[in-house]
Amino acid sequence: MNKLLLIFLIVVGSAYSVIAVAAHYQFRTFGWDLGYFDQIIWLLSRGFYPFSTLNKVNFLANHFSPVLIFYALLYRIHSSPVTLLISQAFLVVFSSYPLFLLVWEKTGSRLLGMAVVISFLFFIGTQWSILNEFHEATLTPLFLSLFFFSAGIKKRKLIFLFSIIGLLVTKEEFALLTAALAFPLYFYYGLKKQAVILFLFSLFFFFFLTQFFMPAISEKGVYQHAHLSPEAPSPWELTLKILTDPVYILKSFLSPPVKIQTLLISFSSFAYLPLFAPFSVLVPVIEQFLMRFLYTGPQFTVFTNVNHHAAPIAVLLPVSVVFAVVRLMSRFPRKKRFILLSSSLLILVASVFQDIIQKAPFHSIVKPALYQESEWQKNAGNALKQVPLNSSVAAQNSLFPHLSQRKEIYLLPETGNADFLAVDLSDGPNKFSPLNLQKTRVLIYELEEKNIYRVYFRKGDAIIYRKVN
Repeated sequence: MNKLLLIFLIVVGSAYSVIAVAAHYQFRTFGWDLGYFDQIIWLLSRGFYPFSTLNKVNFLANHFSPVLIFYALLYRIHSSPVTLLISQAFLVVFSSYPLFLLVWEKTGSRLLGMAVVISFLFFIGTQWSILNEFHEATLTPLFLSLFFFSAGIKKRKLIFLFSIIGLLVTKEEFALLTAALAFPLYFYYGLKKQAVILFLFSLFFFFFLTQFFMPAISEKGVYQHAHLSPEAPSPWELTLKILTDPVYILKSFLSPPVKIQTLLISFSSFAYLPLFAPFSVLVPVIEQFLMRFLYTGPQFTVFTNVNHHAAPIAVLLPVSVVFAVVRLMSRFPRKKRFILLSSSLLILVASVFQDIIQKAPFHSIVKPALYQESEWQKNAGNALKQVPLNSSVAAQNSLFPHLSQRKEIYLLPETGNADFLAVDLSDGPNKFSPLNLQKTRVLIYELEEKNIYRVYFRKGDAIIYRKVN
């Protein structure tokens, strides 16, 4: 069974990789976020100071993500955004292996194990976590599945520590997630001393990072993601707001209505079985939705399951399914087989329905458009080859991640000290963000009129400009 599972995971990981890489070569990846991570990881891999010319801070001040050093090691093997996309796909997909082992150890059912794996792999949040560019947060399914696989088992102590450390070095906000993991550790596993230590250390670590360490090392001198709410602009102030105004939490869950929709879709994708899990196991689920719903913008996709913000939930919900089934079997021991069979069928059916209703991106693997290259894409590819490797560049959003392996790259309308400009004036969604096609044309016209840049290479609507000396 394990061999068949591994083959299945390799096939699924390969399919996700094909979709992700095809999207990149079709210029459907952007400066935010693939280009940002590509530049930072390339700098790390070459031993340069990892300062982003996109957001003007070093990578530890932007998000506390020492885990990116792991990807820098991969870049020593093959330095390309494609490396990020493929490694991300396989790391997320293989997060389901310890999930399967958890089901097997808890229930002895391979059928439920496969059902849980499939529900995780094709949950809409998992799909978009993999296929929406690259983000460090997509490592959380691996660490979370390892946490529940190893918790409470002495011979897996190193795996347990690895999972906790992994979460803490992935992103500063995941220190709050590890604090939430202390609840199942305390109430379900009975590891009270370890749970209290984990909870207190995680909270201390989060506030130390956000209030002191990250502002201290930032070129901007502040924690630059303290934009949770206009009423409470810093993590510490938000904490005080929550403690003194509990109604604020309720309002955050109810408005706007898309949040309720996200909750319903998320739980229905697993046939609402997670709701039968012990409350302590649901605490990390609540924490993740709370983190997302307390946010007030401007990136409102945080409220939905269409990007990397859904990555932790994508594995926490199937984990909750496992504990829910175990709980139901303990309550009704004579109906163990019925519970295992019905639970397996329920989450498989729910998974299929949500996949169809949500028009999941995985379906693109069978669409001819995924494997076709249009004329404008060929022109853009040829134009980018004309940009010297060691030069500084300013590029529009869709071209940015194809040029980001250099010390200086800027996102238009910013030009910085760029020696070259790269534009593709064929229209398309999000290609010119934060500009649009019209504003980009105006910007280019003004730069030409002022004799700052001249055409260096043109192929159709793809144009490379060179700075006038």
